[in-house]
Amino acid sequence: MNAAVAALRARLQATLGADAGRPAWGAPQAMTQVLDDVRRRHDGAAGAAVAADRIARAVAAFRQDGKVAGYVQLKHVCLGAAGAEADGGCLLAAPALRERLLALAEGVPGGRRQMKCFQCLLRSYWTFPADDAGAAPHAAREGRAALRAWLVRRHRELDRSVDPKPQWFALLGQHANLLSAQPCERYGPALLRGEAAELQAASDGLAIPGDSWVKQEAVLAQAQAALALDDDPWLEVLPQLLDIAAGKAGIAVSASLSRRCIALLLRRHARCEAVALHAGLLDAALAAIGNPWQRRASWDAYVLGADGKPCELAREMVNGWLKHLLIGGFFRLYGTDGAEMRRTDYWRRYDPFILSLWVGLSAGAIERRGDECEKFRRRAAGSLLLIDGLADDDNVLMMRVGDFLAVEFGGADRALHLFRWSGLDAKLTRRLGSARSMKYFNVGALMEARVEAILAHQDEQKTGLPWERRFDDCMRPRVWQGAGGGR
Repeated sequence: MNAAVAALRARLQATLGADAGRPAWGAPQAMTQVLDDVRRRHDGAAGAAVAADRIARAVAAFRQDGKVAGYVQLKHVCLGAAGAEADGGCLLAAPALRERLLALAEGVPGGRRQMKCFQCLLRSYWTFPADDAGAAPHAAREGRAALRAWLVRRHRELDRSVDPKPQWFALLGQHANLLSAQPCERYGPALLRGEAAELQAASDGLAIPGDSWVKQEAVLAQAQAALALDDDPWLEVLPQLLDIAAGKAGIAVSASLSRRCIALLLRRHARCEAVALHAGLLDAALAAIGNPWQRRASWDAYVLGADGKPCELAREMVNGWLKHLLIGGFFRLYGTDGAEMRRTDYWRRYDPFILSLWVGLSAGAIERRGDECEKFRRRAAGSLLLIDGLADDDNVLMMRVGDFLAVEFGGADRALHLFRWSGLDAKLTRRLGSARSMKYFNVGALMEARVEAILAHQDEQKTGLPWERRFDDCMRPRVWQGAGGGR
C-alpha cells in the first residue's frame, strides 16, 4: 500500500471509526449505513443531540459579556438564541446581544463553521415561540423578524460561495417561502385537498421540530386558502376546517390560533350567496370569541374583513343565528303551552330590531338534563340568568327591542310585559349587561318598574283578530321610532 492510500485510510478511520478500514464494496446495505452515519455526523439536524443544559449554560454565559469561549460554545448559543428564559424573554429579544451573536456567527473563520452556525440559528428560527397574532412581546417579535432577515441574507451569501453545500441548504432554497412573512401560504391549497407531501418533505429535510410554529402556520394557511373557494366547495370543506381549528385533526392548536382560524371561516361564510345557519360554525364562534352582542369589542378585534376593519357582515350573521336559535329554543324547551310556534314565529320577525336578549331560567330548568337543553344553555352563556322571584317551573325571555325591554314568560297564559329601557333601575340594566356566564336576576324587582304595556296572547273572540295584530299595533310604532323612523 502506498503512502497516499495509507494516509487516506487513517483519515477515514479517524472520522468514521474502525469499520471504515474495511469497506464492503459488494454490500450496498453496509455502504448505506456508512453514508447515513456521515450524514448524521456532518449533515444532520443541528442541535438534535446537544443537551439542553449545555445550551442553557452557554446562553447564560453569553448574556454576561457577549463573548464565547470558542466555536463549540458559539454553536450552543446559536442553538439556544430563541429559547424561552425564566423571565419569559429570549436572547434574540435583546438587540445588542442579538447583533453581537449574528456578527460572531457570520465572522467565524472557515466556510464549514459558518454553515454550521447558520444551521444552528436556522434551528432557533424553527423553535422560536409562536407569535399567536401579536400576543408575543414586541421585543421578541422584533428579534424573530431580525433573525429571519439575517437568515435570508446569509443564505444568499453562502449560496454564492464555492464551498460544498449540504443537502438541507439546497432544500431551504427550494422552500425560501419559509423565511418569508407568509411562510406556509404556498402549502395551503394542497393541505386543503389533503395533500401534505410537499410540506412534509420540507419538514423532514430541514429537520423542523414537530412542535415548531410551522405547523401552526400550516393550519392557518388552510383556512386562508379556503377564502378563495366558491360556495359549493367551501361548504364541503367547512366541517374539515372546523375540526382542524378545534385541534381534532392530529395537530395541537392554541386558543389564539383557533380563534384566528374561526374568524377567517366566519368571514368566508358570511360571503355565501345563501347564508344558511351552520350550527358547527356558530358553536365554534361562541366558544372561541363569545356572544356577539355581549362581546362586541372582541368580535371587532378578531373578526376582520380583507380591509382589516371589523367584519360587520360576519358579526350580524352570527347575531341573527343566535337570536333565531335562542328564541325558538326557549319557547320549545321551556314554554308550558301548545302555542310556542306562534310566539317563536312572531319574535323572529323582529330579529333585526332585537339588540340583545337574555334567557332567565328557574333552578329546576337550569338543572334539566338532555342534549338539547345542555346545548341551548351553552349557546345562551353570557345571556343566561338564574331567576329569583318566579315559580319553580316558570322561565322568562327578555329582549331589548330598541329602547324597550319585552318580557315573555314560558306560559302563554302570562302576558307580555313591555318596559322602557331608559326607565329601568340602573342596577338591573348593569346586571343584564354583565358578560358573566351565569347571573342571578330578580324578576320581581323588574316587575316593580313602570310598565309601558301588558299584552295577552289571546285572539279576539268577536272579530277573530289574532293577538299578533294587537302586538304589532303596540310594537311597530315603538320599534320604528327607536330605529330612527320617527325623525
